[in-house]
Amino acid sequence: MDAPVEDSDVMLQKVSGGLFDVFFAGLPSALREDDGALRYICDRTQIEKLVGLLEPFQESPQLLDPHLPAFLNPLTSAFTAYIAHPPTDEDAAPRGYYTLPVAVSRLLYTIVKIRGPKIISRFLPNQPHLLEPVTSLFALPITGIDGSWELRYVVLLWLSHLLLAPFDLSTISTEPAEGVTHDLSILEGTGLEKLKLPHLSKRLLALGVSYLSSPGNRESDAAALLLIRISLRRDMRSLGLLDAMVAWGVRAMETVEKQAEARTLFLKTGVLALLAGFLAQGDSETVEKFVPTIFDMVTKIQDEEHEEWNSSSVRRLGMKIYRWVASLTLAHPKERDYIEDIIERLLNALGDRDTAVRLGASKSLAVVARKLDPDMAGDVLEAVMSVYEEDVFFDPPIAKPGQRQSKILTAVTAERWHGATLTLATFLRQRAVRSTEVMVRVVECIVEALKFEQRRSTFAVGGNVRDAACYAAWSLARSYTTPELEAAGDIVVLATEFEDGRKIIQLLATELVVAGCLDPLGNVRRASSAALQELVGRHSGYVKHGIPLVQAVDYNAVALRQRSVLTVARQAVELELEYWTAIVFGLVEGWRGVGSSHDEGRRLAATSLGSMCRMKYSDTEDGLHSLWNRRKFILRRILRRIKEEGRDVEIYHGCLLALAEVLDNISDVSGYSEQIGEDILSTLHNDVFAKLKGNELVNPVLRPELTAEATCRLIRSLAHLTRYPDDSDGSPCPTSELPRKTRSLQLWTAILEASLDRSEEAVLKEAVLAAKEVLLKLSLTNRQELLASWCERIENPMYRRTGQILALGQLFDPDQKVRERVDMSRVLDVLVAAAHRTNEVEIRVAAIKAFSAKGWYDFPEAVVDTILDALDDYAVDQRGDVGSWVRSAAITAAKAHLTSHSDLSEEKHWMFLSKIIRIAVEKLDRLRFHAADVLADIVRTTPVDFPKEIQIPRESPEVYFASLLPLLNNPQLREALLEGYMTSAGAGSDSVLRASRRALLQYLAATTTEHRKEIAIALVAVFRRAVDKTDDRITVPLMEVASLLIDTSLLPLAAIGKRMFALTARTHFKTSSVSKLSAANQMYRSLALSAEGEPWKKEVQAKMVTLLLHPFPRVRMDVADALYFIAAEEGKEEVAEEMEGVDWGRSTAELNPVVAKVKAGLC
Repeated sequence: MDAPVEDSDVMLQKVSGGLFDVFFAGLPSALREDDGALRYICDRTQIEKLVGLLEPFQESPQLLDPHLPAFLNPLTSAFTAYIAHPPTDEDAAPRGYYTLPVAVSRLLYTIVKIRGPKIISRFLPNQPHLLEPVTSLFALPITGIDGSWELRYVVLLWLSHLLLAPFDLSTISTEPAEGVTHDLSILEGTGLEKLKLPHLSKRLLALGVSYLSSPGNRESDAAALLLIRISLRRDMRSLGLLDAMVAWGVRAMETVEKQAEARTLFLKTGVLALLAGFLAQGDSETVEKFVPTIFDMVTKIQDEEHEEWNSSSVRRLGMKIYRWVASLTLAHPKERDYIEDIIERLLNALGDRDTAVRLGASKSLAVVARKLDPDMAGDVLEAVMSVYEEDVFFDPPIAKPGQRQSKILTAVTAERWHGATLTLATFLRQRAVRSTEVMVRVVECIVEALKFEQRRSTFAVGGNVRDAACYAAWSLARSYTTPELEAAGDIVVLATEFEDGRKIIQLLATELVVAGCLDPLGNVRRASSAALQELVGRHSGYVKHGIPLVQAVDYNAVALRQRSVLTVARQAVELELEYWTAIVFGLVEGWRGVGSSHDEGRRLAATSLGSMCRMKYSDTEDGLHSLWNRRKFILRRILRRIKEEGRDVEIYHGCLLALAEVLDNISDVSGYSEQIGEDILSTLHNDVFAKLKGNELVNPVLRPELTAEATCRLIRSLAHLTRYPDDSDGSPCPTSELPRKTRSLQLWTAILEASLDRSEEAVLKEAVLAAKEVLLKLSLTNRQELLASWCERIENPMYRRTGQILALGQLFDPDQKVRERVDMSRVLDVLVAAAHRTNEVEIRVAAIKAFSAKGWYDFPEAVVDTILDALDDYAVDQRGDVGSWVRSAAITAAKAHLTSHSDLSEEKHWMFLSKIIRIAVEKLDRLRFHAADVLADIVRTTPVDFPKEIQIPRESPEVYFASLLPLLNNPQLREALLEGYMTSAGAGSDSVLRASRRALLQYLAATTTEHRKEIAIALVAVFRRAVDKTDDRITVPLMEVASLLIDTSLLPLAAIGKRMFALTARTHFKTSSVSKLSAANQMYRSLALSAEGEPWKKEVQAKMVTLLLHPFPRVRMDVADALYFIAAEEGKEEVAEEMEGVDWGRSTAELNPVVAKVKAGLC
């Protein structure tokens, strides 16, 4: 739920001007010819590019507002011009093209989708004379209207706009010409056909009724709007159209015609929208007579649970009808009172399973309540707020004096909370909350909703409730004045952890800051930021550090969760201690911080808590103003939660990570142990691990990877903070603490052993770092025994884990005394052997990663040779190129050695450079960029004659490859670079292959003939080495690339032609690889065509002729095609004619006579 690292809306705002310029520049040419004439057929690709320019504005529609006339006028003018002068050619648009109406409607609909039909319809032409021709578009298949729902929608929307014309339709309507008929059969049986209406009206009614049941919501909505507009016209009402439409609608809802079930549902949905539109848009005097009929119809559908009531669209429209029935009843009281019944139905609908229905019910309740007398409106509000007390349990059930109760919301219905919160927001927006006492309760409900979350088995719900709470806070801030909100005085909300009273404005600001920084959902964080901005802006001076706070909790800044939890939260708490307290409560308590359901969320919360330990506010030592009091406050809160909820593995995971981060942030302070206190230290060493019985680290049901990661992380911090007898820092450990610390070491060692046996990357990362700290605290004997046991396990052929290998590599820092009296030569032998273990790629990767540690610089020869070998690991198994994992680790290890080790020989430096450059131009993107980054780092410190600065741009693959090709000038790197380059230019992905080939061709075309000869000789050397090793990974793409270069005359055949031919022949000797044979055929073809005058040309052609009898038909056919082309190019027409019409898929015995003739003619 995060936004990208660079927020899309910010980027869009920056580039919007350029996008508009491109659109305005491309629109005229898309719709008109150079001379201004209309294009009746428009290029589909060009239109879709224009649509693509508009699509990004869906999330920022306001950016279009200043430019709407410029967008819409060319489109509407082209449409009206088309209507005035339709094409005479009745052929359909060819493939790849749109008709002009379809093209315009694609663009118009995209703008409607962004900005809404109400706004865009204002810009549509409204001349009454257009009614007839626009209606006639539906009868013109040449427009493409039958295949474009966007065109049908736009035309229906346009017709509904034209129906606002103040002239009677009888003055506009014309009878059809003689011999012209319009299909009005859809009106039969509706009762509408009996009305004496103008012909144009009947055509419009037929269109509306036919598309009212359309499966597309857009078409159905536009058709309903068309029918509403025409039925509510004064001239049509006088002819009885409105009465007939309502009667038909009620009949349609009560009867099921013999249609497909889905189509019937679409029709009933459209009819309900039509009836709701009558009540909403008609004059009250006109439509109030239909209220009983429509209300009884809807309640019957609901009460009798008709099938259509299962549709969310039907229920949503039912809520809308209830709203307007209530409004009409309150405006014109009748003998029958519907209000109480409607309110009860709307209250029940607040818990509907569909969001659209809940939103409709909440809006309807607010509208109805606003028109009620104050007492009854208060009762409605009370009923809404009572939702927050339904199915709520308390812990403890009965509170003792002075004891706080916490609400348990596991049994409540999230949908009802969402509906109730939406209703409160709407009430507040309409200022329906009229008393201070009720306002306080409303604020309590908002705060509770801001913290709402329900855990399910595999997911959590409540994000929509929190989002609605932000809307409610925004509505409250916008609709009420500062004196009205301050009138409540200081209040205490039990849903917060604050025991002192606070003003409503400050209380809401603090809670919005917490939600904006810590909520896991990006839309909730942004909604909180928007509500906070409204609160500070409307009530300036009543929020502590309001302006800096809004600048910190910025709408764009909180889009990324990592940034909001780490950076934004820190900036907010720096302003005021109250914000620090609220953020810390949010991180430690509840579900947002260390109790988050997301693993990464708990890690972020732990890191944020660590930074909270360094905040300073004043010099006073009272309460939380004291730095150490705040640190102890955090520690005690975390430890209390472990004690109370530590059985929950996710909470335990988050709390232990948080403890470790807090300890790390106070470890550099002298006297920390005295400041923390003996009670906390004892709990850290004993009680925190008390819940561990052993199975927490092995039972997969208990998610042992989380426990292992968190315990290792805490062990690392505790070991770093703890002094032991062997410590030589001048601070001996008190003798009285030895038993406790010995027990701790035993426990830590056991946990580490179990964790190092796991395979999860997060666990191993923490376990390896913790192992280093623990080894430093062990006695020499225990350290030796532990390391010896690790070596024995690694040497075991059945060993499949990597933790011990990584631990050995990471632990040996030359500045640490951990090396003391340890057999380092054995450790080196064990790791070198692991790095060469075949068929165990994970073991090899771990061993190479171990060699990245600084301590290995004491053993350069053995380690350097191992890393060099790893850079050549191209092992492949059923998982693919698993050797790439080894090469990636080796690149990192090479960087560590080359940037820190000065005693490496010049020869070794060149070997490293050549291998890294080779990988930097290979086909795998991930490895290619990794090698390029390392190359840019190591050239700064390499002692060899090589540029100390190298720029490797990433704008495009072609630019990337072109920046590395100049390295071909270096003889010591040339062969390695060509070897890697062949895999990209001959076997890479489509984009990489095209880019690398273009870069190579441009480079060779621009270089000198002598340099091309040097490159050709190096290419032959690479080819020979690959053939000697039978390395198809190189030979096949090399032959394809070499064939291309020969065809383009960029390789000097006189220097390498004979050798290339000989090596090509060796590649496919006794091979069954079709890809290798195909590449060899390409090479032979290029050599034969380009070797004019060369003595070995006949040998190439003879070799190709022998392949005409190859056992594989596919090979014979490919070779035959190549030889036919060669014969034609050389003017040997008799050979070409001999080969024509031959079925090369026949048996070789049947082909022998033909092959003999071809051989005689060519060789």
